[in-house]
Amino acid sequence: MALGDGRTALFWEDRWLGGRSISDIAPHLYACIPKRRRRIRTIADGLLSHSWAHDIHDTIGIPEIGEYLLLWRQLEPVELSNQADTLTWKWNDSGTYSAKSCYNAMFQGSTLCSAWKLTWRTWAPQRVKFFHWLANLDR
Repeated sequence: MALGDGRTALFWEDRWLGGRSISDIAPHLYACIPKRRRRIRTIADGLLSHSWAHDIHDTIGIPEIGEYLLLWRQLEPVELSNQADTLTWKWNDSGTYSAKSCYNAMFQGSTLCSAWKLTWRTWAPQRVKFFHWLANLDR
């Protein structure tokens, strides 16, 4: 997400702070925010007079205080512009969504395995191959 005026992006939910969401940066603090507040607080509203800090409602312990200070420090240099917020698709270079890029993203980080050849390219009867394949699905 490219941050603009902050009127459409959600403060607690969207990935707007260096490509990360608040739940990634401060998970303990994020757990202290009521769900209804997470869904309505925009970035512009949250940054205005640090009103994001008023959203914290649960008991705060040492981990939450540490994350609060970390978040406060990361929010200091954030400046909003007059342009609207823009969404970009991170799984291709152009930043636009396509079915092909979504399909490729689904397999991001996976590895190829040629173990299927051991099952399907044997001389065993088809029913034996099938039951061998079923037995090895969980592995």
